[in-house]
Formats: sequence, C-alpha cells, structure tokens
Amino acid sequence: MSSNVKAVIESVIKEVAESHDIELKAVKGNLELVDDLGFTSLMVAAIIANLEEELDIDPFEDEDVMITDIVTVDDLVKVYQQSLNG
Repeated sequence: MSSNVKAVIESVIKEVAESHDIELKAVKGNLELVDDLGFTSLMVAAIIANLEEELDIDPFEDEDVMITDIVTVDDLVKVYQQSLNG
C-alpha cells in the first residue's frame, strides 16, 4: 500500500504543477514542496485537497498533524500512510 500512496501523491503533485505551469524535473521524497519544487502555499493546499479526494481521507481533520508540518514530499507520504494505516 505504501508504494501506492507514494505513487498517488507524486501523481497529484505533478498534476498541480502542470496546472500552474511549473516544470518539475523530478519528484523526490526529500524535496521541499515550496523551496525546491516552487509551489506556493495555495498550491500546497490544492495538493492536499486533491489528495483528500483521491485517497478518501483527511489526515488533518483531527489536528494531530498540522498542514504547516508538511515541508517535503516524504512528509506528505508519511502523513497519508499513517492515516490510512491508523
């Protein structure tokens, strides 16, 4: 399941980048969404909204994790994997 979650997250990141004319060379786990990939906070919110729709889960609803804690691609993968497993 974890590789599937990662694939979905990478796909959504690429879709949002494309819709905002951001050219991504690669989506690697250690890359920061804002500083490395060039997303704005509004674009990160769009990524999260799309992931909620794709994965049918909102890991931020219980406020155990804050959206501001999400910095890297790996952070997104970790949060969604924990929510789906928990």
